[in-house]
Amino acid sequence: MIRIKLVLILSVLALGCADLATTNRFLELGFHEANPIMAWSQTLLGQWWLIPKLVATGVVAALLWRAKNVYNVALVVAFLATPVINNLLLIAGAN
Repeated sequence: MIRIKLVLILSVLALGCADLATTNRFLELGFHEANPIMAWSQTLLGQWWLIPKLVATGVVAALLWRAKNVYNVALVVAFLATPVINNLLLIAGAN
């Protein structure tokens, strides 16, 4: 189970990076951030908005590492894949 949990935690980190990349591309195309907290962060911090996002991703990964139930970790990974998939669909639709 430790190996499965490690793969899931690495997936959380990869999805965090994918979210950053797809969000940046999404914003370049002229779209706007739907999450009001991240929109505020982008307005306030400019190009450094990714720092709070990376910190949040790290905190989530650390908390998930402490989780006892690997199925709950998998559920969170699936949930974190949703914005990445949404961004990819919107990017594909814009092209």
